[in-house]
Amino acid sequence: MTRLSAPGTRVLLIGTGTHSADSGLPPVPAVMGTLADLGQVLVERCGLAEENLRVVRDPANPTELGIAVAEEAERAEGVLWVYYVGHGLVNPAGELYLATAATDSRPGWVAYTGLAYTAIRGSLLQTAARSIVVVLDCCFSGQAVGVLGDADQQEVDLARVHGGYVLAAAARDELALATPGAPHTAFTGELIRLLAEGDPEGPQEVTLRQAYRYLDRTLPARGFPRPRHRASAWIDDLVLCSNPAYRPPPLTPVVPAPTPAPDDAVPRTCPYPGLAAFGPGQTQWFFGRDRLTTELAEKLAGRMDSTDPLVVVGPSGSGKSSLLGAGLLSALGKGGMPVPGAKTWPHLLFTPTEHPLTELTTRLARLTGESSASLRQELADDPHRSAAVIREMLRARAGQAAITGTRLVLVVDQFEETFTQCADTRERQVFIRALCAAANGDGGEPPALVVLSVRSDFHGHCVTFPELRPAFDNTPLFIGPMSASELREAIEQPAQLTGLTLQPGLVDIVLRDLGADRAAQDHDPEALPLLSHALRATFRHREDRTLTVAGYVAAGGIRNAVETTAEATYGELEPTEQQTARSLLLRLIHVGEGTQDTRRRASRTRLLQGLEDPDVAASVLEALHRAGLVTLETDTVEITHEALLHAWPRLREWIDSDRSGLHIHQQLANATYAWDRKGRNPALLYRGARLGLARGWADDPVHPIHPTRLEREFLDASTQAVRRRRKLVGLPAVALCFLLLLTGITRVVYDNRHSDATSPTLQRAEKRGTLYIGVSADQPGLSEIPSGSSSPAGFEADLARYIAKDLGFGNKAKLIPLDPVNRINYLETGQVDLVVDALTITAERMRVVDFAGPYYVDVQNILLRRGDRANSMKDLKGRIICTTMYSPNRQLTQFPKSTTMARNSYGECARDLLNGKVDAVAGGELALTGLVRKYQELRTLKASFGEPERYGVGMQHGDAVLQRSVCGSLKHYASSGNWQDSYNNHLASPGLLPPKPVTCADMPQGE
Repeated sequence: MTRLSAPGTRVLLIGTGTHSADSGLPPVPAVMGTLADLGQVLVERCGLAEENLRVVRDPANPTELGIAVAEEAERAEGVLWVYYVGHGLVNPAGELYLATAATDSRPGWVAYTGLAYTAIRGSLLQTAARSIVVVLDCCFSGQAVGVLGDADQQEVDLARVHGGYVLAAAARDELALATPGAPHTAFTGELIRLLAEGDPEGPQEVTLRQAYRYLDRTLPARGFPRPRHRASAWIDDLVLCSNPAYRPPPLTPVVPAPTPAPDDAVPRTCPYPGLAAFGPGQTQWFFGRDRLTTELAEKLAGRMDSTDPLVVVGPSGSGKSSLLGAGLLSALGKGGMPVPGAKTWPHLLFTPTEHPLTELTTRLARLTGESSASLRQELADDPHRSAAVIREMLRARAGQAAITGTRLVLVVDQFEETFTQCADTRERQVFIRALCAAANGDGGEPPALVVLSVRSDFHGHCVTFPELRPAFDNTPLFIGPMSASELREAIEQPAQLTGLTLQPGLVDIVLRDLGADRAAQDHDPEALPLLSHALRATFRHREDRTLTVAGYVAAGGIRNAVETTAEATYGELEPTEQQTARSLLLRLIHVGEGTQDTRRRASRTRLLQGLEDPDVAASVLEALHRAGLVTLETDTVEITHEALLHAWPRLREWIDSDRSGLHIHQQLANATYAWDRKGRNPALLYRGARLGLARGWADDPVHPIHPTRLEREFLDASTQAVRRRRKLVGLPAVALCFLLLLTGITRVVYDNRHSDATSPTLQRAEKRGTLYIGVSADQPGLSEIPSGSSSPAGFEADLARYIAKDLGFGNKAKLIPLDPVNRINYLETGQVDLVVDALTITAERMRVVDFAGPYYVDVQNILLRRGDRANSMKDLKGRIICTTMYSPNRQLTQFPKSTTMARNSYGECARDLLNGKVDAVAGGELALTGLVRKYQELRTLKASFGEPERYGVGMQHGDAVLQRSVCGSLKHYASSGNWQDSYNNHLASPGLLPPKPVTCADMPQGE
């Protein structure tokens, strides 16, 4: 059966709610909200692609309205659906006209200021679409109930249209109604309710036939006109969506038949989405999260007087996306949020994508009726305008009435994409500020309840933005594992809904494999996509209506079902296709730096064009899609879930075997994109060691990924720029000095042995007038921002200021608090000139940045509460130990019998220790010393372990002059006594002796 999600579908929603003052027509304030919510439910529940939806609000005149209809009639190939909401008028001849903003209701004026329905009919009958649906929510709309025309012309209509359908809100001589103050018109509001909530008395799928029967039953019962309709051919069977309220009849025992049941009796719909999340269109199959959904709705209600977003935090695979899409939004529509009127509030649900600001403004524009381009520019200029934009939209929905207590529910799922997908730091910042402004109201009542869903390991990225810190401090909702009873419900209820039988013992085996076979035991919080995929694979191995134990075993079970599916799909490919599959999948992965690896969404067109044989790549992509391993949208593709990265050993091996190469390509792709997007700005080209590293990778045929054409152009342009620079440097000394004087660069960098050399980094800093040094914001004793201050203080903050002064910048230095996970990226992109933030010198980091130092060699130690009786390492067996996610020693292999937990900073670990969430903190002694000084309830164990960490000052690759200059500053700092003074001021504690400082002269060479 045809669905609205079929290719070639076009849906045109038209609404007229405002008219000129002398039109004689009353305004219809509900039109705007009706169009917005109808469009949203068609996308979320009916699977309509957003790019196939067009909304025309308040067309200025009949010509504009007629052209919109004609354009969509030309574009449609499958289903063409035209939906009008507004005033319908009839001229003296009894002909139906649709009102526009210019319509005058005087009898002699209607024909010239409204659009005749016969004109619309003429355009529709010229379309190449296979079927046409017209819905008219207006007075006298029964005039149009012939199949796209009058009844006596029906034969002509049927000869030209494969399937035609007209649904009218009222009879030929009847008024359509809208309840004053309601967010929707009566007719369309009831249709929205059906699509969103379903019909308990209806079948499993909502078709046009079922929609009419529902409206014919419910509207007259509420005192509204009875709808009228006419259909031809098979159009009545057009499927709109699944029925979320469907409940199958109870099964009754039957006598076994001597012959198998016909194939039509076997369910074809699998209620388990596999690796994908449950979306708004799958609410009827989403079970086991009632308690958490209620808690989330109540927390959201509690934010009515708050000014911060509500944060939903959980590991990958814990079900955050399903909770939001199939849980929260469904609960809101059913009145599950205990706030008056919340059931009718508009909502948005989206992921940031690589252009989060564009995505936000595109979604808002569909609600406001503004141009998305102009709205994006407005927020780019002033992100705080988001509050005013949303407030105005809410007023328009209410007919310009007061909107006190009304909110837009704005849900951003997979908020970590703001960091993994978006390469534009400016757009990222504006996006975050716009969200926070919408949540806090910018001085007035907050117009939006903002919900951010984020993976646990991206907490550190978020709190580097001051606007987000209060949200993470203000009781986020943590997504924990489901209980055994909740898991049982999630397995059994969807099967019952679709008429499937679970073989006795199957659910018990599944729970056992999950480790949740006892009522009090919880499962792995990251295993939900593995469970869903295993059940979906078992569905493929079913016997008639029964999911069997044998089918579950054949599918691979919880732990191996993903691998079984992936290996089977991979094994069916030819050798060249297998190589293509490897390249495709690796291009869809973001290699983590201090976080787990994540999937990344890519343009399908650019992805295929970047491979040697796009046709082969397209075929491979389809095979991966059929297996449920990747998800294809209109022009985007992504791995269906991060679980694939861990559950498929072959893919894991591909990632680990070339992690450094993947990281190089990741950085190259981001740099290329920024360069191309900003007009191929020469300042964004690679140079120095970064260029050499990228060139070496690009020219090495061993890597499974090769640069695209655009990336090659970027590298070629970078190489040419370096050659031109070398020619300039080769000029006679007098000419070079003259050029330097012309550009205003006369400063000689500190280092007597190299007085004729210059530092590119310091030249840029001199030009801007400020030296940017990255430091920590949450390392007590080392560098933290004291309460009531905006300036970092601590041992490393002192060191950073001394280096700046020694380099000649004095008070022209700015200390910038950094996200520790992203420090290297800040350096590589030039957002900071130096990093002084316990940055450990490792071989991997030395491939992408340079170091001056080490200025400290730190041993590893353990932090405990003073009342803890542990005296040695063996006493920590079975404990929960916290460390930082970016430390080279973060694996804590010395504690195999303990549970390790990674946080973004030692400060966070210490607070967890004080709150009883962890039993110990493992890390560098220098950082732990600062914590002991700050928190008197803590002590160190004095049990050194692991490899010593050497802290250095980080800088961009290739600036040897700056490296030597900073080394000189470090020597002066230690020999002048400043090092010891700063240590005594910020770190010294009774019984703790300061270790000897180490400077560049002691640094091993050749690493």
